[in-house]
Amino acid sequence: MESLIQCLAAFIGCFGFTFIFRIQKNIRFSIIGSLIGTLGWFVYLITASLNNIFLQSFIAMLCVSLLAECFARFYKAPATIFIIIGCFPLVPGSGIYYTMLYAVQGMNDLFMESFLSTLGTSLSLALAILISSTAFQIYKRIKTNQYIDMG
Repeated sequence: MESLIQCLAAFIGCFGFTFIFRIQKNIRFSIIGSLIGTLGWFVYLITASLNNIFLQSFIAMLCVSLLAECFARFYKAPATIFIIIGCFPLVPGSGIYYTMLYAVQGMNDLFMESFLSTLGTSLSLALAILISSTAFQIYKRIKTNQYIDMG
């Protein structure tokens, strides 16, 4: 039940994010992006048994990115529209907050621990986006017979 509430909160958060920052092109993109974000959060919750926040974040963001790329191709829209909306629940906002709090309060040990955790999570999100975008670019080139000449 708690997972369902968290997924509903992820959808509402993503959907509200599109209106606050006016990143929606139309309501359909807002709803699809919010559903992608909800699915990403669901994957994050499912992978909690891995006990590795970096791997959890990577797998969830990889799902978000792959779905965003698929919907971008289907609707002939930039993938970043769906990625920005979909990654909203996965961004380590509390980690950034606590990192700055510990830095300002001079708690160096906690600062360094929080900083490294937040940095690792952020890098795992970026790596997932990079891998999915690169995979789709390679697929597109193979599909259109635009092979890369290696020699």
